[in-house]
Amino acid sequence: MAWQLEDAGYRVLIQAWDFVAGSNWQFRMEQGVRRAERTLAVLSAAYLESVYGRQEWQAAQASDPTGFARKLLPVRIEDCPRPGLLGSVVSIDLFGRASGDAHRYLLDQVRGTITGRAKPATAPAFPVSARSAPHVQEPAFPPPVPQAPALSPAGPGPIGVPFAGHRDSVWSVAFTADGSTLATASQDCTVRLWDVTDPTRPQSIGQPLTDHTAPVLSVAFTADGRTLATAGGDCTVRLWNVTDPARPRPIGQPLIGHTDAVWSVAFTADGRTLATAGGDCTVRLWNVTDPRPQPIGQPLTDHTAPVLSVAFTADGSTLATAGWDFTVRLWDVTDPARPQPIGQPLTDHTAAVMSVAFTADGSTLATGSWDTTVRLWDVTDPARPQPIGQPLTDHGGGVWSVAFTADGRTLATAGENETMRLWDVTDPARPQPIGQPLTDPARRRPIGEPLTDHTGTMLSVAFTADGRTLATANDDGAVLLWWTR
Repeated sequence: MAWQLEDAGYRVLIQAWDFVAGSNWQFRMEQGVRRAERTLAVLSAAYLESVYGRQEWQAAQASDPTGFARKLLPVRIEDCPRPGLLGSVVSIDLFGRASGDAHRYLLDQVRGTITGRAKPATAPAFPVSARSAPHVQEPAFPPPVPQAPALSPAGPGPIGVPFAGHRDSVWSVAFTADGSTLATASQDCTVRLWDVTDPTRPQSIGQPLTDHTAPVLSVAFTADGRTLATAGGDCTVRLWNVTDPARPRPIGQPLIGHTDAVWSVAFTADGRTLATAGGDCTVRLWNVTDPRPQPIGQPLTDHTAPVLSVAFTADGSTLATAGWDFTVRLWDVTDPARPQPIGQPLTDHTAAVMSVAFTADGSTLATGSWDTTVRLWDVTDPARPQPIGQPLTDHGGGVWSVAFTADGRTLATAGENETMRLWDVTDPARPQPIGQPLTDPARRRPIGEPLTDHTGTMLSVAFTADGRTLATANDDGAVLLWWTR
């Protein structure tokens, strides 16, 4: 493939040719991943087992999470699965093709990637069945963009039973981008990592992280899954190298700057900047590319009460912050050293705003509040956010957490009264509740009734990147996984 691409005029970086004797392998690889216009992930069963291969394609995906720039090109040379985020990226399939056809197809598809279209040079043949006209050659159209699978008629449902390891409330849950690892943060001052490769059999990984001296309130992974941020009531944020999740290693010293509990943490998609929200009414930005992370600029001090949630848009240009002052604020963080408030704060909620989340394309913001409502906002122009439709008012209690699937079509909302709801927000102006299967015949529940398999307030929800699995955390100390599709 490298030969054919260079023969066609492209420039390729490939280990076999470019990492000659004396080269610094790690530096050359890092340089290539950072500077390449596109990364071709050559998929085979062996590649999918490679730790380094996974890190390379995840780094490419993290730099273009929405896929608009088409920076990651999966090329399958075997009929192998595409796990995690790879499953949502259209692949170039070379297996089963003859040599001449394979190289032409590769170049056609790469050309289509660069131009954004793959219209054939000749008009399609008049549609007749292959049986009646086997001589007709079908035009080489690209494979269709994969769509999220439709919800089954039965709807979502729990996977197994709640799994426990914490001795107190679980405040936050987060998946790695490939969906194989789940982090959970608890009132018991610990963070635990779980192998959820098989979600029906979650397995605890290694020993819990016990460095925090107060309840751990928030966890977040970088997009490449190599770094975990944990934050808590001890006013600190800690960074962990979880490349080997069985042996997490602290990165540098704890991040100290907040003077009250740190309620929320969020990374930009490129993993270079971390936002932290504090009970001291401030939001801080940190440069986490340095082994000794440093604060960026001055803290954001516009909130007049504790800040409870932060979230970045996928391109890292906009930050949403929400808090106990009933407001949501948007910030232009294109230059994180000089964040600028965007427009006026959103003041429609009548109680603390507990959680905020953007869709992957950054066009829609969800806000969940103790006033029992969830609101959707059109933030296509963040200087002029517009409410979308009517508030979602079906919870009957405070809403603690909101999360979108990566395709932006499903929203999860969780809170008091032991409830979590799923919403079809394909048309955000008309959200539709998504029902749940009846797992216990003795407890017949109608479609659209909330999910209530926990026994206390649901404090946090998180989707895997493919949107198929959801984790919920509860104040009863349990974590539950759900099939969502």
